[in-house]
Amino acid sequence: MNKVIIADASDSDCRMMSGLLTRAGYEPIIADNMEAIKQEVTKLSPSAVINSQAR
Repeated sequence: MNKVIIADASDSDCRMMSGLLTRAGYEPIIADNMEAIKQEVTKLSPSAVINSQAR
């Protein structure tokens, strides 16, 4: 299964994206900050990273 890391400041947006990706056959992984994203990318080699956090 393809893994996709999701990082968003909004919990509700993360849940929505997670549900959509799961139904599409992906395995979503939610990371709540940039350090967590870096760790997950290193550990998992995901198919994609979705980062919509404002800077």
